[in-house]
Amino acid sequence: IMLAAWYAEDHGQANYGRMDQTLGAFYEADLASGEITQREAFELICCLYIQQNRMHWPGGAVGVIVGGIGADGQDVTNDVTYLALMARQATHLVYPTVGVAWHPETPSELMDFSMRMLSHGIGDPAFFNDPVISEGLRRHGVSEPDSHYFMNSTCVEIKVAGMSNIWVACPYFSCPEPLLEAMQGEADGTLAPAADFDELLDRVKVGLAKRPTEAAAWCNDVWNKRTRIGLQPFADCMISDCLERGRDIDHGGARYAWVEHSWVGLANLVDSLVAVCHLVYDTGRMTLAEFYAILQDNYEGHEALKHEIEESLPKYGTDTEEVDALAKHIAHFLMDTTESNEIGGHRYVPGFFCWIMHNILGSETMATPDGRLAEWPMADGAGPAQGREKNGPTAAILSATCWDHEQALGGLVFNAKFTRDFMQKNENLFALRAMIETYMARGGFEIQVNVVDNADLRDAQEHPDKYRDLVVRVAGYSDYFVNLAPNIQDEVIARSEFSGV
Repeated sequence: IMLAAWYAEDHGQANYGRMDQTLGAFYEADLASGEITQREAFELICCLYIQQNRMHWPGGAVGVIVGGIGADGQDVTNDVTYLALMARQATHLVYPTVGVAWHPETPSELMDFSMRMLSHGIGDPAFFNDPVISEGLRRHGVSEPDSHYFMNSTCVEIKVAGMSNIWVACPYFSCPEPLLEAMQGEADGTLAPAADFDELLDRVKVGLAKRPTEAAAWCNDVWNKRTRIGLQPFADCMISDCLERGRDIDHGGARYAWVEHSWVGLANLVDSLVAVCHLVYDTGRMTLAEFYAILQDNYEGHEALKHEIEESLPKYGTDTEEVDALAKHIAHFLMDTTESNEIGGHRYVPGFFCWIMHNILGSETMATPDGRLAEWPMADGAGPAQGREKNGPTAAILSATCWDHEQALGGLVFNAKFTRDFMQKNENLFALRAMIETYMARGGFEIQVNVVDNADLRDAQEHPDKYRDLVVRVAGYSDYFVNLAPNIQDEVIARSEFSGV
C-alpha cells in the first residue's frame, strides 16, 4: 500500500500512522489463535523497518507514533507499542523515526523504557504532547476522538492519520529577514530612522506579516486549481471520507484539509532584536545604519563587538524574563498573523521547525545582529540558537515553553543533546525523564534528544567510514551524520552538549 501511495500517485513519505492502535487488535487476535508469536511479530516489524530503508531516499522523513490517548479517552499502550520501539532499536537504521505520544497518564514503564532506549544514542523516541496537539486540532474543527489519532507527517508536521488532505511546509519563512530589511532601509535612506525600538519592531512585524499573506495567496490559487483538476483515486480509497462523500481528496473528500508552513530562526530574530535594542536604542552606541554596515562586513574588524553580543547580552533560552517576554510576543504574533490568512476556506496553519531549511536559509543570509555570521545555519527549531543555553537545559525548556504551542500544528521542534557518559547512569535517566515531563507539563509540543559526544562527531568528520551508522536528530528528522552537509554537521556539533540536567 505504501509503495502504491508513494510511486503511483506521488504521495511521497506517506507514513504508517498509529502503529500500535492500528495493529494492536490484529496482534492480539493472531496471538490468541496461535497464528503468530511475540517474537515473530517483532521480526515482522523489523523487516518492515528494513524494507523502509531500502525504498526511501536519503534526507527524507518517515515516522511512527505509539502510545497516547485513544478515541475513548484512555491510554492505548499495548504490546505493539513496545514492539515498535524495540524494532527501531534493533534495526538501528535511519528510518522510520519513532515517537511517543505523551500524556499525564502515560505508563511509567513506557517512559522508563524510552529513557533506556534514548541512552543507546539513536535519537528515538521523540515525544509529542497529546493534550497540546489534540487541543490544537480541535481548534481546527477536528472531533474529540479524531484529535488523538494524529500523526507527524514526515518530520513533526501534524495531521489526522488516514483522514486528512494536509499540505505541509508550504513554505519555510526566515524570521530574521524582515529585521535585516528594516536595517537596510535605514542604511540606504529609503526609510527614515525609527524613533525608538517599538517603531522598529512594528516595521519588522509588517515585514513578517507580509510573508504568509503572499504565500497564502499563491497556495490558495493552487488549492482552487486542484479542486477543479485534481484526481487521486488511490488516495480516495485510503482517506476518510472520500468514498462516503463521493468526492476526490482534492475536491473536498477528506474529512480534514488545510495547509501548514514553518517559521525558521525564531531565536535568531529574538536575540537580534535584543542586541539592536541594547546597542542602538538603550545605549546609543551606534545607529541602525552603522550596525547594518558591520553586518555587511560580517563582523570583520568588529570581533570584540561580536564577542560582547554573544557573551554579555541576554539570550532566548536562558530563562531571562525580558527576553522571554519578547519571544512570546513575537511567537504569538507569527501564529496569529498566519491564521489571519485563509487557503481553500481554512485558516493557514503555522509551525516552528526547519528540516534542513535552517541551513539553506542561513546559507542565503548575511550576518545577523545576534552575532551569527553570514551563511551559518539559523536556530534549529523553537528552542535557543546553537550553544546559547548558558543556564542549562532546564532554563532552555522554561524559555521555550513561555509561549503557547498548541497553534503550531505546522510542526515545532525542541532539540536537546546529552553526552553518552551522562546517559549511562540510572539516576541521570530519571533526571532526563523529569526534564522531558516538565517540558510536556508546561505545554511543550515536541522534544527530541541526541545522545552523542562532540568528540565522536568531530572524529566522524575526519573518518566518515568509521561512522556510517551514526544517526543524529537534526531538526525534526533523523539522518546519518556522515550524510549531512558540512554546515549542518557543524551546526549539530555547535549545539550545547550537556552532562547534567
